[in-house]
Formats: sequence, structure tokens, C-alpha cells
Amino acid sequence: MATPLGWSQGGSGSVCLAFDQLRDVIESQEELIHQLRNVMVLQDENFVSKEEFQEVEKKLVEEKTAHAKTKALLAKEEEKLQFALGEVEVLAKQLEKEKLAFEKALSSVKSKVLQESSKKDQLINKCNGAASTTSGSSSPHCGMRMLSVPILTDLKTKTRRWDKKGTQLPSVVIVSSTLT
Repeated sequence: MATPLGWSQGGSGSVCLAFDQLRDVIESQEELIHQLRNVMVLQDENFVSKEEFQEVEKKLVEEKTAHAKTKALLAKEEEKLQFALGEVEVLAKQLEKEKLAFEKALSSVKSKVLQESSKKDQLINKCNGAASTTSGSSSPHCGMRMLSVPILTDLKTKTRRWDKKGTQLPSVVIVSSTLT
């Protein structure tokens, strides 16, 4: 290493020691400067400008606002859905009750029809028996004419019976005593 100007080669040892220490300080400072430059380059690569940050921050605020509105709308729609599901459940229960009532009424009507049919058969059998003993004829109608009338039953009252013309009928089978 070269001796700085104004210093003698054979000078005191303290001057050389000071020179060596000064050189070490300079080298460490240069190394520190080099490290700081590397850090500055990394900061330039990894950091954004204040304007970019503010723009991104503004977009984030807008997105949060939109998210809050969507969340509120979702909650409102969910409430509507829950209400509609409740109504569907109530209507399903009501429909099930009405179905059971209809099945009961239908069963009752079928039972009544079977009873009336049985009564009709008994009347025909009695009539056939009476006709065969009195006149000796084996007429299946025994001189009685049967009218077959289609009947509609009002299931609400289960008592009213109507024909196609809207006339109220008293029973399922109308038996006329007119001889054929």
C-alpha cells in the first residue's frame, strides 16, 4: 500500500495504525453504501408509489361498499326465501289435511254407494220374489222400471245430490212403480 503524501515511511507506528484504521473505516463504509444501494433497488422493485397505493386503496373501499350492499341484499332475499318456505310448509300441511278429508269423504261416498247398491239389489230380489209368486213370471224387473240417473255429490255437505239438469235428487236409485 502506498504511503499518503506528507507521511514518511519510517514514521511513527501510531500514524500507520491510524492510517490502517481509517482505511478499514472507509472500506466498511463503502460496503455499507453498497448494501444500502442494493436495499434501495429492492425497495424500488417491491414498493409502489403513493398514487398507486391511494388508487388501490380507493378501489378496496369501493369493493367493500359493494360487498356490504350485496350482503344486505342477500340477507333480505334470504328472509324472503325463509318466509316463502314457511308458506310452502303451511300450504303443504293444509293440502295434506284436505287430502285426508277428501279421502275420508270419498270413502264415505263409496260406502254409501255400496249400501245403496246393496239395497237396490235387495229390492230387485224382493221384487223378483214377489213377482214370481204372484204372477208366475220371471221378469227381472218384476213390473218395475228402474231409472239410472248420473249423480254428482257435493262433498262439502255430503247430502245434496244433483242430476245433469241441476235438479236435486232424493236418493241414488229412483224406482218407478210403472209396469213395463
